[in-house]
Formats: sequence, structure tokens, C-alpha cells
Amino acid sequence: MSESVDTDIKLDFGSGNVVVLPSRCLRLADNPTDCDLCAGVCPVGAITPKEIVRESADAESTDAESTDAEPQASEPTFTELIGTARANINEDAAPPPDIKTTMEQKMGVMIGEDCIHCGICTAACPVESLSTTNHNPKNIERKVTDMVAKLEGLALGCSRALYGVSPRLSQRVIAVPCLASLSAEMWFYTAALARDAQFRPSAGADTNEHEQKIVSTLRVYLPPLVCDDCPANTGGCAESAYLATISKVESWGVENIELISEPDELDPSRASRLMSTLGDTTTGDKRETVAHLADTLKRSWQSAGVDLTLEQKRKEHLAQKRKQKINRQMPDQNTPRPFGKKSQNRRLLRLVFDKNKELACNVELLCTTTTAVLCTGCGTCIGACTLDSRRKVTSNSLLYFGKLLEKDRPQGEMAAITDRVCCLGCSACVLQCPTGACELDNLTGPEFINLRQT
Repeated sequence: MSESVDTDIKLDFGSGNVVVLPSRCLRLADNPTDCDLCAGVCPVGAITPKEIVRESADAESTDAESTDAEPQASEPTFTELIGTARANINEDAAPPPDIKTTMEQKMGVMIGEDCIHCGICTAACPVESLSTTNHNPKNIERKVTDMVAKLEGLALGCSRALYGVSPRLSQRVIAVPCLASLSAEMWFYTAALARDAQFRPSAGADTNEHEQKIVSTLRVYLPPLVCDDCPANTGGCAESAYLATISKVESWGVENIELISEPDELDPSRASRLMSTLGDTTTGDKRETVAHLADTLKRSWQSAGVDLTLEQKRKEHLAQKRKQKINRQMPDQNTPRPFGKKSQNRRLLRLVFDKNKELACNVELLCTTTTAVLCTGCGTCIGACTLDSRRKVTSNSLLYFGKLLEKDRPQGEMAAITDRVCCLGCSACVLQCPTGACELDNLTGPEFINLRQT
């Protein structure tokens, strides 16, 4: 019985179905790009990129000539359509369209039945076109926020590592399909929340010895050798992926990620602290026990009020939203406005920078820029971008090119610009630009804060 259960867990990580967003996939853009990063990181080879069909200009001209040569048939009138429908009412009805085939035509990649739902492909996609139904970024963000609000400590762990752990302890760990399925922005957001929360660990009857100790670490529960026989860690790819992501996040300024291997290292909740006090028989005197319990509860709730005041934070959040709404109603005409699609990962960075602006100094993000003098306004980069972060403007636009010298301004009538707030640096425009005007660039954290406020 245990072997079958273990086998089921190894074959399905419980993240739900992997969903492909056609509007973001680079293989389905107007100018498609041969992107296969998701297929390259899949540990079981369940992702198959669909073939990109590019029609040549000769084929289009041939079709146009044949269309001009042959007379086009007139469209049937409504009366003729009704008559045809009534004539065929007794005939065998045509088979219904294959819905699965229709959906497959709208996907840039195919997810096979061998998928183990580990979610590693979602973190590898450069444009966030892949997601899972059970562990998408919004769900994980909600779980992290709820865990911080309960002041029970913050811990992450994969589903296989939590197999066999008692429910009392597993409830204090946010289970994810695989640690490699979390993006760097999600790690950064979770570690920053753990650093700001400053949890107070419980110590039962010895609370006085540890009441001054503050815990501000993000615990990662990972027992020894749990990744060695994991089906998602083929060739050690998953392990090296999340270790590289953690190293990147630590270089951004959060160094409070701690690896634990024993379930007992997870801090019990405040309820467990209460039960340990009630079960203490060393005091002897009931009156002393009650006084000790009352003092413990008083310090506990005072700490909760100091660590996290939910009502105050809610008021500050509403005031900030109201201020942002007023700023949106009165836009600055001298500053470019964002126009691309929003990113969930960049939204997490925005939430961290709103509370900790000092962390933005070490953050570097990828984006693209356009060399105006080399841009001809052909629009190839616009067709290659699925995030709508590029568009055309006139070459005499003072808003975008007013600060450039005359020799650095666009030579044609139109030129393409980049929305650096929404651009994720997938390099699709760089690969397809015929003149080399599109280039990869680094966007620092302070620059990101200034750009997104416009």
C-alpha cells in the first residue's frame, strides 16, 4: 500500500494542469521566434514545441495572382442559406468539430500525457506564458501573506519532502510542486516578507530565555537525499536551477534563506506554546501557573501587535492606492506612460520595493532598448513582442527623442520605442531586428522604481 502511494506522489506533483497562454507565447507571435526553453528544462520531455510555419513572399504573391485571375463567387443570401438548411434537415448531420484539435492549433507548445506537473517550465518561460492551475504566482503569494499574518514563521518545501511529515508540522510549510518552479522574484518577495515579519519562536516553559530572540529567516525544508531520486531532478537540473536562483536572490540583498532538514526545526505556532504552558507540572502552585500563563499570553500578543499591525497596514495600503489613483488621473505630459502587458513577477518586485527601497540598489533586471538612429520603423520587433512592450512613434516626438542630439535621432519618419517597465528581456526583438537597433540592457532597481511611477 505504501509503495503505491509513494509512486503516485512521484508521478504527480499536484500542481494541476500546465496552462499555456497563447497571447504570450513567442512561437505564436506575428513574427514567431523559435523559443524552446520550456522544452529544454522539462525533466521528462513532455513538452513539444509546434513547428513554426512561415509563408514566403512568393507564395503570398502567387495566391494574390490566382485570386485576381479566378472570379470570386458571390456570397449566398440569407434566403438561400435557409433553403439549404431545410433541404439537408433530414440528411445525416455533419460530425461536430474536434475541440481538442482546435485548441491545439492555438498553442505554441504541446503538453504531453507524460507531464508530471512539477512546474519547472513555468519558471523557465521568459514571457510568463506558462502557468499551473493550483500553484500559480497569485496563489503562492496569498499563502505567503496568510502565513506571515499568523506569525507562525515562514517555511517553503516541496510536496515530496513533506511526504510522511505529521499534519501538525506540515501545516506550517507552504508546499510547492518543486523549488525550481519558483521564480527569482517569488523567492525575493518571500524572503523579504520573512525578514520584515521578525517572528518570535516559542520555547514552551523556557520562554524567558528566548523572548529576546528574533527569527527573520525564510526556512526551506529539504531532507537529505530527497532530490537524488526525484523524477523532476533528471541529471541534477532541478537542483542546480533552484540553487542558482537562490544565489541570484542573495546577490539582490536578502541573505536570510536558511536550509533545514528536520521537521522539529519548524517553529510551533502560538497555540502550541499555550498547550505546553498548560501541560507544565514543574511549577507546583496553580496560582503561579496561571500567573505565568497570563504573562506569557500578554507578551505574546504584545509582540504580535509590534510585529504586524494588520489594521494599520491596511489603512496605509488604502491611502497609497488612493494617492496612486489621483496620480493616474493627473498624468505628467512630459514623461512616457507604460503601455505593455503587466507581469506578475515584476508586480512582486514592486510590492517589495514599496516597503524596502534600500533593496532595490542591488537588483538588476533584463530589458531591451532601441538605438534610435539605427531604427527604420519597419515594425519587425513589434510583431515579435507578445508583451506589447514595443510600438511606433513619429521620429519628431519630443517626448521620446527630445533629449537626443540631432545625429542620434531617427532618420526615418517612424521609430520603435520600448516600454522598459513591461519588457522582460526575452530578446525576441533583438533576434529579429534587421538593422540591429534592438539591444539587451540592464534595468537597475532604482530605475525600475522611477519608471513604474510614471
